[in-house]
Amino acid sequence: MSEDLKYGEKILKEFDVEKDFEVWENKYEREYVIKITLPEFCCLCPRSGYPDFATIYLEYIPNKLVVELKAIKLYINSFMNRNISHEDSINEIYDVLYKKLEPKFMKIVGDFNPRGNVHTVIEVCSQSVLKKSEEQNKVREFKSRDDNKRAGARRINERETSRPRVDKDSARGGTRSKNFSDDKPKRSANKDGFRKISYEGDKKPRVVKKDK
Repeated sequence: MSEDLKYGEKILKEFDVEKDFEVWENKYEREYVIKITLPEFCCLCPRSGYPDFATIYLEYIPNKLVVELKAIKLYINSFMNRNISHEDSINEIYDVLYKKLEPKFMKIVGDFNPRGNVHTVIEVCSQSVLKKSEEQNKVREFKSRDDNKRAGARRINERETSRPRVDKDSARGGTRSKNFSDDKPKRSANKDGFRKISYEGDKKPRVVKKDK
């Protein structure tokens, strides 16, 4: 008895990525980014046979070719009845697309639904993941040093502004009270021409007359 398949099931079962994967010409020389989300990825666990579901995020900068959307839909759906691990499925998709398109840049992320209290995210990128991580660490380290320098300068500035001000006279000889005069008396002259010693703070100057 022959297997009675629906037309969609037949297409997915007979899909050949080498013959049926369609690509189009990229008509633009400028660099631009294409982002595609495939939220219904499904494959079977190679050990248990249980289904695994994921959302696949494709991002690439095309060179001479772009992927035809129906072709990538059929290719992704062809995993539905395959026993394949998370890691193998995402790496295979990346290899196929990169070989077909030869893009200037490509990144694929497979965000798998949690199963058995485990959530897996697989990321494959045409740029080195380790190199990208090192660059991010250097940026964070530089930012941390810069923040520490700014914090140190801010603390010094706060100490300077909170320090009490000392006038020049106080710095030279201590605090000078407004109610007391200098140690040296001031001399003033009266109308008779005699200069007498008076001290600041006296209500009335004392006048000493000369004997005639």
